[in-house]
Amino acid sequence: MGSEVDERFRDTVKSFKELLLAVKKMADDELRKTAPSVASSLDKSFEAASSAFLDAIETIDNKTQQEQRELLKAYSSFLQKQDELVRKRLAAVERGVVTDGENSNKQAL
Repeated sequence: MGSEVDERFRDTVKSFKELLLAVKKMADDELRKTAPSVASSLDKSFEAASSAFLDAIETIDNKTQQEQRELLKAYSSFLQKQDELVRKRLAAVERGVVTDGENSNKQAL
């Protein structure tokens, strides 16, 4: 049973990685359509974020199941906080509120 769970988990991780790459491609394509001049400047950031994510998942994949659960919960919490920051920033931009971007986001992370 343990090997079945491991195999299913690996399949899930593989599917998740494939999904991540597909979402990244869709985001890149959409960004290029809507803001081509911005797209090229964000390419490196998207690549770095994708690479960091895949590295984290690969590292987690090499741990025991209990360690994986704990690490995935912690990583999920981290990503949720990042998502919250992005949503707040988007809401502020949509309201026309300008913030000092120099340190405001770095402090929150």
